[in-house]
Amino acid sequence: MGHLPVFPEFAPLDIAHRGMIEGALAADEPEVSELNFAEIFAWHGVRQTRISDLDGALCLFITRHGKPCFYPPLLAQEPAAAMRRMLLWLRDQGEAGFVYGLTGRQAADAEATGALVAEEDPDNADYLYRIQDLIHLPGHKYDGKRNHIRNFVRNYDFAYATLDPHVLPEVIDFQRGWFTESGRRDLPGLAAEDQAVHELLRHYRDLPVTGASIRVDGRIEAFAIGSRLNQDTAMVIAEKANSEIRGLYQAMNQMFCENALSGYTWVNREQDAGDVGLRRAKLSYYPHHMVAKYRVRLAR
Repeated sequence: MGHLPVFPEFAPLDIAHRGMIEGALAADEPEVSELNFAEIFAWHGVRQTRISDLDGALCLFITRHGKPCFYPPLLAQEPAAAMRRMLLWLRDQGEAGFVYGLTGRQAADAEATGALVAEEDPDNADYLYRIQDLIHLPGHKYDGKRNHIRNFVRNYDFAYATLDPHVLPEVIDFQRGWFTESGRRDLPGLAAEDQAVHELLRHYRDLPVTGASIRVDGRIEAFAIGSRLNQDTAMVIAEKANSEIRGLYQAMNQMFCENALSGYTWVNREQDAGDVGLRRAKLSYYPHHMVAKYRVRLAR
């Protein structure tokens, strides 16, 4: 497969791998947010992502929260057999790893072989919303969101715009400031996310993404970056705003969905990773449903 090393040898993930990974993902329209090239690439430094050719399948090896694991093999003719081989190799290295990011159907198929055991990962389930709900914010349950946006539109001189590459240095400066304020740099999870966002911004021109920004009084004070997950679903990979400006987060969400993502039925806004505040924020937009994720390990 191209010039990839053969499993169990690996090469560090590189932007040059975009074509082969996107081709593999397109063959089996993914549902979980991790299986998107822009997402994979954004986190490749944090997760030390490596890639190899496993009998014609793409094998992606990562470190997640300090633990070695794999994403589901892409293009595998027999996924359960490929996953077992990957995990047996890992066990030979003295590690009890797992394969992460399977759907319920994939997990059930893996367990049916008797060689693998699956478990749900509820803290990492993705939030899926109807795109029209996030555009129109209908009904009483969205009264608060609409009020915040009305306040923002009424009280601020602002301009929404598609993210043009020439303004990326300004967006990077905004992200740097957002991360350093209010002690955010002391939170390990946000430090990892900050590294991933910077990867997105530095390689924006070379990634399958679309973005937007909002200027307030001429300064960039919010931005969002999204990508295609599958034929019906977009995903929002990054969204940041100056939290001191009332209604700006809500306006960025609504305007980005309306202007950049309205051709999709659904938008995946990723997981809350067990963070109570983030969970509350995501639930306040009333997801239509959750996309459950599973991981599998060796049965014995």
